[in-house]
Amino acid sequence: MRQTVNISVNDIQNVNQALLVLKHFINLSSRLLPLLADLQQIEQPTEKEEIDKQRIIDVYKNYRFSTETSEILIGSNILQLIKESFQSLSNVQSGSDKKEYDQALKRFITEQRRLRNKWRATLAN
Repeated sequence: MRQTVNISVNDIQNVNQALLVLKHFINLSSRLLPLLADLQQIEQPTEKEEIDKQRIIDVYKNYRFSTETSEILIGSNILQLIKESFQSLSNVQSGSDKKEYDQALKRFITEQRRLRNKWRATLAN
């Protein structure tokens, strides 16, 4: 017996909008988190570098999301990886912290590339 699912056009539009916002945030994070990592390594940052670093930190501190969202929408823990990367980057105080954030950032970038390739393949079909 076949079961039907009634999904309204409005529901589909809402899901599509959520996917667009999620993709944008993932792509933005793929640029901002490595930049934050670079800025964190500067021993004597300029005023502009400090401002840039603070702006990036503010983006993540002010962005509220449930990490489960990406698991539900795209079957990926990418939001959890972004959260872990940001948390490890914002807590840098020693060389051992650098190793931790390098690993967190690498996990995020690896998953981001996997998703990007998947999305490109989907668009190509």
